[in-house]
Amino acid sequence: MNGGRSTRRWSLDEKNWSRGWWIPLVVVVLAAATWGFLGFVEGGCKRGPRRGCVAADGYELRSWVLFLASMPTLFVVGTGLTADRWPPALGVAAGGAACGLYTLAQGHTVPHLIMAAVLFALAITAPALAWRRRRAARAE
Repeated sequence: MNGGRSTRRWSLDEKNWSRGWWIPLVVVVLAAATWGFLGFVEGGCKRGPRRGCVAADGYELRSWVLFLASMPTLFVVGTGLTADRWPPALGVAAGGAACGLYTLAQGHTVPHLIMAAVLFALAITAPALAWRRRRAARAE
């Protein structure tokens, strides 16, 4: 009986693309990356020991959050932009809109506006691409 465990392994197949947990997952990952990136926007960069950009004093935690959230953000946003299923695309739309509004609430400098514009563009593009892919799949 295998100790009550299922012998089937988890995979990112058709069934998992359509799961509703994609929406909060994408929102949380985008929120973490946005909060981390806003640390660089608000605090600026200072020269590090290797002449690179490091977070200014008081913003170190945000730089670590950005570092840890960068790869999951790339994965979930890429999935939301390339999937033909609604949950990943709706997650990018909700996360992009919420994080764009949060960015504008933090300030109206040029970097804030650029970051908000990118997030709003993601929020509009992801569902549009999913809709287009689903329409093309039905036409075939």
